[in-house]
Amino acid sequence: MGLEGILVLVVTGLLLYLLVREKATLDAIGLGVLIALVALGEIMRLVKPGFDPEESLLGVNDALTGFGNPAVLAIASLYVIGEGLTRTGAVEFLARGVMKSSANRERRMILLVSLIAGLLSAFLNNTGVVVVFIPILIGMAQKTGVAASRLMIPMAFASILGGMVTLVGTSTNLLVSGTAVSLGEDPLGMFEMSPVGLPILLAGVLFIAVFARKLLPERQSLSTMMAGTGEREYVTELTIGPKSPLLDRPYDEVFKDTRAELLFYARHDAMIMPPYSGHTIKQGDVIMLRGNVDTLFGLQDEFGLKLFNQSRFDPKSMQFFELAIAPHSAIVGRTVGDLHLWRDYGALTVAVLRDGRHIRERASAQVLHAGDLLLVCGDESSQARIRARNDFFLLTGAHDWVVLRGKARVALGIACLVMLLFSLCSLAHVGHLLPVVALFGALSMVASGCLTTRKAYNAIDWPILLFIVGTIGLGKALDQSGAAHWLAGGLVDSLLGFGPIVVLGGLLTLCAVLTNFISNQAVAVLLTPIAINSARSVSDLEQLSPADAEPLMRAFILAVAFGSSISFATPVGHQSNLMVYGPGGYKFSDYVKAGVPVSILCLIIAYFGIPLLTGLSL
Repeated sequence: MGLEGILVLVVTGLLLYLLVREKATLDAIGLGVLIALVALGEIMRLVKPGFDPEESLLGVNDALTGFGNPAVLAIASLYVIGEGLTRTGAVEFLARGVMKSSANRERRMILLVSLIAGLLSAFLNNTGVVVVFIPILIGMAQKTGVAASRLMIPMAFASILGGMVTLVGTSTNLLVSGTAVSLGEDPLGMFEMSPVGLPILLAGVLFIAVFARKLLPERQSLSTMMAGTGEREYVTELTIGPKSPLLDRPYDEVFKDTRAELLFYARHDAMIMPPYSGHTIKQGDVIMLRGNVDTLFGLQDEFGLKLFNQSRFDPKSMQFFELAIAPHSAIVGRTVGDLHLWRDYGALTVAVLRDGRHIRERASAQVLHAGDLLLVCGDESSQARIRARNDFFLLTGAHDWVVLRGKARVALGIACLVMLLFSLCSLAHVGHLLPVVALFGALSMVASGCLTTRKAYNAIDWPILLFIVGTIGLGKALDQSGAAHWLAGGLVDSLLGFGPIVVLGGLLTLCAVLTNFISNQAVAVLLTPIAINSARSVSDLEQLSPADAEPLMRAFILAVAFGSSISFATPVGHQSNLMVYGPGGYKFSDYVKAGVPVSILCLIIAYFGIPLLTGLSL
């Protein structure tokens, strides 16, 4: 490995740092990686005569080919197909039909919810399935009394498990397949992963259903309490108006006769905590109150208080609903006060919830994180406009905004046709046609009226796609610079003495650990070249014939595909985990407690299943 390999490893380390520390958005990281690699290649060309970045690092042509990568096209098309099923209510219809069979029994409910979510996720995008299920599970929790925290993680885990069953179950599988093709290997078949993925799905779902009461907390979240009838307390920020009857009155007396608790108040840049002896109320003071909805908005009218966005709540036309910040939303990193929901959607931000507890600082100054919950009020049109955007997940009443229900059968028919064509392409060994089939399905959704063109564009997670393009370029640079070969050599040298099967286990474990802290797409693209180089190194060292080397190559490629999806132990490991973090009222430790056993179970099945699937001798 020369200087170019060292530079690629530095860029890789920087990418991992930015991902773990969440220092930049995914699209910025992806494009930044491409720019950095191309710039380094051109610098190397200037300082090292005869150096060709197209062969030894990453040239401009290689960087641009990522935008036309078949896997990227297929992933974008599958986003559109999944959105068509969601918009028409096809997925919701299937989900609700299964829910009726649970008979309000917690364990049976968990089993059926997980099973249907997993089977749907084998053919649809994971996050699309989770978006549909969240409001359904919240409604079930309210009606049955089963805590949402007992339902959300099983459903999210099942959606990840289902992604391991087929090639199109998750973008990770498509990326592994596409990267393998770019390195001269055969693509993965549509159902090549199924003999191992299906047992993993069934064993994982059964394990979660049996041990849910021991592994998962019984905890209520803001989502499940909102539609209840009990007294619910929220924290909100209100401003003293110029005509408020509270002006010049003492702080320690005003709220004694109300049901709201004054947590603190802010004047200019100073925050004043109790006791408030000698403090009087002035125009422009910002007060943080805790109380139920009726009390807070009764005080707003009685005392002339305003929400921090200077707008007022109209109970005649507005209702409450809840939004979760999407994992890759463009608003992550902005403050609550800069959201401008009133200007853009006609909705008012009332309160913020993070990590299962209300924020006790000034709400408007809080920097938004992925998974944060916003208590919002607005009318029906504002909910519809928010539902059409990908920055938020509408958690309360989302199913009421599924439109074009008459097109549900059409959307379901298109999806089934696409899956049938996927299967035929795989059986006929023409896997290179899969992106064309996916594009046909996406266009059919629009042409049939299941989606408008604008909604189809909005359905695509563009930050993820740009990030994928960047990591594809980085994966090619790892291979061409010799860095992947060097890393593979380190892995092989340290484990080869124990046999190829142990190397396979090491690769599986490495993927499973990394994917819990950084994007699973990044793990797939970065580790696939290392896996392929590892297989080639083992074949050379063991002096295997081409016929004996092929099972080893397939086993190592499948190890990356499965290992990259074993992301259960942290909420940041997978979008599905992060999306249920707030609605389920979870803590980080809940994922560790439930996710580690599930991860170990998946690793054991994959470790013994992959060799049996590929014919690799144990």
